[in-house]
Amino acid sequence: MELTLPKHVNPELMPMIRQGLLNPEKVAILSELHSIVERFAGCLYTDEEAQKKILEKTGSLPDLITWGDYFQTEVASRYYLESEDSLRRIIDTIRFDLISSHLIFSGKPDHYKDKIRADVLFSKGIDSALPNQNLESQHLEILLNYFENMEIGKKPLSLQDKAWYESFQIDEIAI
Repeated sequence: MELTLPKHVNPELMPMIRQGLLNPEKVAILSELHSIVERFAGCLYTDEEAQKKILEKTGSLPDLITWGDYFQTEVASRYYLESEDSLRRIIDTIRFDLISSHLIFSGKPDHYKDKIRADVLFSKGIDSALPNQNLESQHLEILLNYFENMEIGKKPLSLQDKAWYESFQIDEIAI
């Protein structure tokens, strides 16, 4: 019997689904993650030129084309043993970070982003001697990487995401 995947479930997840590592509720949560990430991504994870090269070399397209594909498979492969509630908190944290990235970096000049990169380099030097120092600047670097690599600023922030962000309870939801 052939298994049919719901919309927005990457075929890379098939082995995990067949092995029973991802139940229907987890698959639904991962499908939602795909949709969330796609609302923010302003570009593809694997651009069209890279896809063409892979197709010419291997005869098939890669399974990870969009940022939604990437996040979905990454979260599934790392957290498949987590409960559905824990997986939901992970997805909510990713959504919170994507919205934060949009809010923090949209419209900011390059020198603002360069200062964050410099602060991170400095904090990494300090952190080797003093663990857990300047974690905020390192988290900002992650958000900046999301913003730049995913080209988050190309799409406006939806009213739905703004409302969700405003109601987010960090102490209760975030991991």
